[in-house]
Amino acid sequence: MDLVDINPWWVSSKVQEEYSSCEKRQLFFEMAKYVKDKQIVVLSGLRRTGKTVTLHHLISLLLEKNPKESILYFNFDLFDEPIDKILEKYSEKTKTDFKKEKIFVFFDEVQKHHNWENELKVLYDNYSNIKFFISGSSSLFIEKKTKESLAGRTYSFTMQPLSFEEYLSIKHIVFDKKRLSLYENELKKHLDHYLLIGGFPELVEEKDVGKISRYVKEMIIDKIVYLDIPKAFKIEEPGLLESIFSIVSNHPGMVSDYDSISNDLNRDRKTISNYFLYLEKAFLVKKLYNYSKNVLTNEKKMKRFYPTSTAFAFLFNAEHGRIIETAVNMHADFKFFSRMGEKEIDFIQVNQKQILPVEVKYQENVKIKELKELEKFLEKNKLKKGIVITKNLEKKENFLEYIPLWKWLLSN
Repeated sequence: MDLVDINPWWVSSKVQEEYSSCEKRQLFFEMAKYVKDKQIVVLSGLRRTGKTVTLHHLISLLLEKNPKESILYFNFDLFDEPIDKILEKYSEKTKTDFKKEKIFVFFDEVQKHHNWENELKVLYDNYSNIKFFISGSSSLFIEKKTKESLAGRTYSFTMQPLSFEEYLSIKHIVFDKKRLSLYENELKKHLDHYLLIGGFPELVEEKDVGKISRYVKEMIIDKIVYLDIPKAFKIEEPGLLESIFSIVSNHPGMVSDYDSISNDLNRDRKTISNYFLYLEKAFLVKKLYNYSKNVLTNEKKMKRFYPTSTAFAFLFNAEHGRIIETAVNMHADFKFFSRMGEKEIDFIQVNQKQILPVEVKYQENVKIKELKELEKFLEKNKLKKGIVITKNLEKKENFLEYIPLWKWLLSN
């Protein structure tokens, strides 16, 4: 592969239009703060959420104040080669001495290169002039190896599917966040389509439901289940992976444990546990724990599983209420739910020891008797606020704040 083909700015002084014309993700602006720091910038996340585009936006930023030959991009999804060989070819092409001159190196899908973490460690420790940016679609390989071999040498970021606000920005829908109610009718028009495409940037303008479904299945799920995960973990049954994922996507928020699932699928518990881990680390599934102040107790209790995008829930024909729960889960860093007997609270947000229970009631009218468990949780934990996410109802009553979904997505 000719490096010039994937580094066209060496000639044109700018990145390809397919990248430069794309809207910048909000995460770009956070990552941009660290382009001058020595530490390696690590970007991981679900396939097709914009990692490669964001790397090219960072390249565009660097081109403003740095020589165009000082920036190298390489994608291990296209070709694999030892990192030192890549740098040598780079030096030959650009006549740049990578051992002495200040350069910026971008490695995309780096987890597909064997021993990447140790090769990067040697270069990081020996050449302070090289600034590395790396991306990957498997958090297990990225997290585990950066912690083991690159401890103290990285800043890590995770690319999520588009938020509702980012979706509206790409659609060029203008609104004032301080006066959201003025734009209610316009903003609500776009909610259903946003939920359908599940936050994938390339689908923002797509209206054909069949094409959306095919894209989600073939470009994301199949590639992760049948290519990415088997290559990374040498698994023997990718079909079992898809079965587990389809169960979660058809029943978002399912409460279960590995024993019951292993019995249902006639597989041993360890296999099921491992396969769930692979799906989590490939950003397809998110796990929540039954809330307890005892961390060890959390791990042993029943768990709740959600697909990471509403598009997955739509594809596998989940109930609409469960799709709404998936949307809520997408937009906050929930790690817990609460279940005592048959009574549940959908989400518990814990942030710096502050606890916020969130219940989803996506309906026109919400009766107070439907919120008894939420009130009990507030009382038991001596809390002064709980959130109820509704379809249209908006009010504050006692310790409860009722917020319509569309507004919560934009204000959370």
